[in-house]
Amino acid sequence: MQKLAYRILLVEDDADDRYIMHQAFTELQFSEEVKMFCSGEELLEYLQQLPDQSFPDLFVLDYNMPAINGAELALFLKQHERYQSLPIVLYSTGMSPKMQQELVSKGVLQCYEKGMEFGDILELTRLLVKQVQEGGRPASAGVRATEHSAA
Repeated sequence: MQKLAYRILLVEDDADDRYIMHQAFTELQFSEEVKMFCSGEELLEYLQQLPDQSFPDLFVLDYNMPAINGAELALFLKQHERYQSLPIVLYSTGMSPKMQQELVSKGVLQCYEKGMEFGDILELTRLLVKQVQEGGRPASAGVRATEHSAA
């Protein structure tokens, strides 16, 4: 049975990047729920109040954030039974291949490189929408990504 609504929770500390991601989802006419947070702490506060049936279909985390970075947040979520089965992807302008492999080995679905142009961000959001609609499976088409694989 096809799910009727999808939810993405996105954590991005940069207001300009949040705006660009919002614009990209709007341009794709992704009318499902995309809730944006400016910090890992804000996301964790939200999740504590969230009923289990309202869990997201996908977490999208920026890697480079102050206080709790995306990697720390992803590992925290993966260590808690309540959240560990939920798919998580990270994106960044600069994440080492070694860090990507480590995160994927610990349960992160995929790590994407954040592009600098709107077209790059649009392609990333297109992949994220596809990923959600396909049940959290890795989706890759033109955006550098690290997937679950033996390295």
